[in-house]
Amino acid sequence: MNQLRRIKRPRTPARVALMALLGALVAPMALALPEDREQPIYIESDRLERNGLNGVTTYEGDVQLRQGSLNIRADRLTVHTGADNQVQRVIAEGSPARFEQKPNAEDPPIAAQALTIRYDVDQEQLELLRDAWMEQGEATMSGNRIDYDMASEVLKAEGDADSERPRIEMVLPPQSDRSSQD
Repeated sequence: MNQLRRIKRPRTPARVALMALLGALVAPMALALPEDREQPIYIESDRLERNGLNGVTTYEGDVQLRQGSLNIRADRLTVHTGADNQVQRVIAEGSPARFEQKPNAEDPPIAAQALTIRYDVDQEQLELLRDAWMEQGEATMSGNRIDYDMASEVLKAEGDADSERPRIEMVLPPQSDRSSQD
């Protein structure tokens, strides 16, 4: 039976990672819904293992994390914390691991997925690895790997020459011609 666990953290790496996805896909947009930060974090999984000596907590088995509009689903979620108990790195693994969050009330949610999603909180680096994909509304990006450096706002994507999809693909919806409506 899945058990609901509540973890109190002032700033979740999952939320920060999703903010990075938002910036990577459609810059410059607003960050996540402001009220998300004030919501409790709920994590459900089949199993939990916490190693207090090395600061690693691993959730396994249909892992679901919710905080406000933020939703993360993975087969395995690993959270690394430092001596100060602050989150340093989060790794979500699945077939695929998925992130979803609304940037603001008016816009559609940001959705991202990859077989492995890594976020380094200290370095502000997000990596979507193997079968990476991001979407907001009709805009999408896919490739074998998508890296986003939030501090410098640098987005890099690459394909895999040895796969069926050797190139990256980005689809942007057409801009509406507002000048013709005036």
